[in-house]
Amino acid sequence: MIQTPITIGTMAALAISLAALGAGASANAAGTDIACGVSTKTEHGMLAVEGVLQSPTALNGEYRFALKSSGGGGSTNVSQGGAFSAAPDAAVSLGRVMVNAGSKIDVDFSVTANGKQLDCSQQFAART
Repeated sequence: MIQTPITIGTMAALAISLAALGAGASANAAGTDIACGVSTKTEHGMLAVEGVLQSPTALNGEYRFALKSSGGGGSTNVSQGGAFSAAPDAAVSLGRVMVNAGSKIDVDFSVTANGKQLDCSQQFAART
């Protein structure tokens, strides 16, 4: 699995780049129609980091969401995972962590479904 270092500035730049490329290019995980990735947003002065998956058809599988963060408030290592079921075209949250805003984070998010493992560590772009 690939670990991707992500900071708030990097996430903003990545989101702008993905928007410029179009959701179709980034939403296609490993040659499938499954969109998966990492979503971030600020909530109550904290950074919410979430693994998100969206499939055009009903989908069952397993996921792994691991996050390492470091910053002025210390460091955190979190690992979440397990089975999931996704309804068609619905964005499903698969792992969520709140960290101090401004923290440096490394996210490793992967999904296994239909016998394929997908690297979902990039910025999430919803299917359109």
